[in-house]
Amino acid sequence: MSGIINALFGHHKDKDDKKHNDKNEAINSIPDSTSNSSIVHTAISDDVHVQSVVSTETNSNVNIKNSKKIIDLMNKLGTTHNQIDEYSKKRTAEISEAVSSAIEKVVADTATQQQKLLSDAKERANTIEDEYKQRLQERLAQLDADKAILLAELERSLNERQETILVKARQDIDLIQNAANEKKMAVFKEAQVRANQQVDQITEKVAELVAEDAQRRLQSTTQTVRIITTKSIATGENHQSSANHASNATTTTSKTSESH
Repeated sequence: MSGIINALFGHHKDKDDKKHNDKNEAINSIPDSTSNSSIVHTAISDDVHVQSVVSTETNSNVNIKNSKKIIDLMNKLGTTHNQIDEYSKKRTAEISEAVSSAIEKVVADTATQQQKLLSDAKERANTIEDEYKQRLQERLAQLDADKAILLAELERSLNERQETILVKARQDIDLIQNAANEKKMAVFKEAQVRANQQVDQITEKVAELVAEDAQRRLQSTTQTVRIITTKSIATGENHQSSANHASNATTTTSKTSESH
């Protein structure tokens, strides 16, 4: 500790004096004395709290001839507190500055790392986005191909079902038309039968009238009756007009001769 004090206060000259005094020992001397002293210094800077304890231990064997030097040394020791306080403040400031620089460096490194992390994350996100878009496009292309196949199969199935429906419809229409034609033929035949019956009835009536007229003219008149009947066949829609035509086709030719 004495070496520190000497380094702080510059007591190199005292060492030389001590060497000189050792050569000239005094006859009368004071017994060895030991003294201990402790000084506590506290310094606060921002959030930094520094507490220093300075302990001094002095073991001296003082000659009467060195009393003046002892007094000077004690005076210098009186300034120890101020010097140590200044030293503590200086060191505290240096430490605070070093701590601030270290913290600033850590903050700068942290900001750099965070920026790099964000850049890496953004780059990775872009890569994932590109991969996702590529996979999505491939998946959409596959889905479109599957959709096209399914739609083609559906179209073929619909065409087959439509053809089946059309064939069934044509068959039903043919059945309906055949049934209608059969009914029309039956109606036509019925109309033809009725027309023939009417013609026969008319023919019979004409014959009766001719016979009656002949009986009236037997004495003086000879009557020849020739009946020509023409029958025509028409379609079912015109059966009524056929009947009329058949009835109008009966022609009566009469030839009369008189004798005197």
